[in-house]
Amino acid sequence: MKTATTLAMAVLLAHATASLVVEPDEMIGSSCNTINDCGFLPGLACVNRTCHVCKTDNDCANDFSKRCVIADSGTLVRVPTADGTALQPLAYCMEKNMFSPFTFADFMASLLAFLCTALGSASGTGGGGLLVPMYILGVGLGPKHAIPLSKATIFGGALATFYSNFRKKHPHQPRRPVIDFALSSMMEPPTLIGTIFGVMANATFPSWLILSLLVTLLSFMAYRTLQKVQAVEAQEGRLKGETKALLPVNAKAETDKHERTVQEDEDDFATLPPLTFPPHTDPTEALALIREQLYEKERAVFPLVYVLPLVACWIIIFVQSLLRGGHGTPSIVGIPCGSSGYWLLTFVPLGFLILITWVMGRRLRTRNRLMVVSGAEFVHGDVHWTFKKAQVVFPLYCFVAGIASGLLGIGGGMVQSPIMLEYGLLPVVSSASASWMILFTSSATSLQFAVAGQFPGERQYDYIAWFSLMGFLGGIFGQKCIGYALKKYNRTSIVVYILAFVIGTSAIAMGIAGYQTVVRDFAKGVHLGFSGVCGV
Repeated sequence: MKTATTLAMAVLLAHATASLVVEPDEMIGSSCNTINDCGFLPGLACVNRTCHVCKTDNDCANDFSKRCVIADSGTLVRVPTADGTALQPLAYCMEKNMFSPFTFADFMASLLAFLCTALGSASGTGGGGLLVPMYILGVGLGPKHAIPLSKATIFGGALATFYSNFRKKHPHQPRRPVIDFALSSMMEPPTLIGTIFGVMANATFPSWLILSLLVTLLSFMAYRTLQKVQAVEAQEGRLKGETKALLPVNAKAETDKHERTVQEDEDDFATLPPLTFPPHTDPTEALALIREQLYEKERAVFPLVYVLPLVACWIIIFVQSLLRGGHGTPSIVGIPCGSSGYWLLTFVPLGFLILITWVMGRRLRTRNRLMVVSGAEFVHGDVHWTFKKAQVVFPLYCFVAGIASGLLGIGGGMVQSPIMLEYGLLPVVSSASASWMILFTSSATSLQFAVAGQFPGERQYDYIAWFSLMGFLGGIFGQKCIGYALKKYNRTSIVVYILAFVIGTSAIAMGIAGYQTVVRDFAKGVHLGFSGVCGV
């Protein structure tokens, strides 16, 4: 009997020795009234008014809203006791699975997701700036869970918006689709590059810094969008021939702008390969043929020449995520996080996305030259693409939009839409194009977050599927409402007003959420510094 007991103790000791022992959370032992006082989930439970490692579901919540999950790896944690310290299995409180059970709080979260996505769909922003604070303030999620969940919701809304816009036409040129596929093919690759860095930053940045950056960005974009409203309304008045425009027409300014555009075009044409015609070809007839070919390409409802590069970019991001892996899914080729192979897989694929960005920007410049020399019609809202615009300024802005999308949980359109408006694109075109790009950005970031294991719940996919559905229904509703308003009032400035309202409201909501988060973190003395990319 003694031998058997000794053997059992030896086996247990060997198991404890072989298991990974981790240090306890810094908040363990802190006083608490609710589980929210013990930090964001997944995390500690509030047991007998003390933050502690959970043992049962009841330690986390009595209303089935949270579960106690034991680490599968057999990891042990050293916890303080009255006699010193003791080892126990690592466990943490986590949100319940979506329908285990479906509570009134889940219903309210679903309703709010529907309404926020409707506004985001109407403005072309995705609605992430409203969804993130709604998930934090209304549902009680931490920023590192709220942001991934907002991306899944935005994806559903973007899918609905694309479905609604697919057959719509340009307001001033019926042969064109309302979505500018050519511009999107240049803007989206650098946005996807930015999402890679944004998702990694989301895992390493402290919550207070993420929220501070988000409020700063949204405040600036709201200010710039409001500046654009009056100019858009004034242009609408001139196009309709109203006798009293909101802003006086400055003939000299218009002439100077035209001359500047002509000069920029000529300077850019000199940097492109010379335009040549086959021998014995009448240049006038050749240019007329080019003009007709340009018009024919504009009639394409779904131009594969501009869509396939985006699909290729998405596939690159998808394969990269599988090969690198994350906390949610290990690398399919066994590459450990933080290794040289991990970083190689992070940066090498970016070269292909940079190449696609360069090629698509060059294509925009070439098309611009052909339109100018052939006398093709430019309509209100068209941009004369030069090297600076197509291959420097817009890609850089989109890279920043991608970082913001992955780091802050907003749709890239919240940055992309104001930039397109800044350069003169029509509000309905910029909104539709931004929503088309958000479809790729949100799906790519949702995939990366899923691989990194950053969605709520143990299953994760149930939250992804449900809130994507809510986003889709909200997107359909938003598109129907904005379509009715545009048809009734015939003013595209309505879109700009909605855009400014969404961004401004998002800044206020995120400010409130950020203040509450920072106050709670300081009060509890939680770690306010950076984490490692590969940290749990």
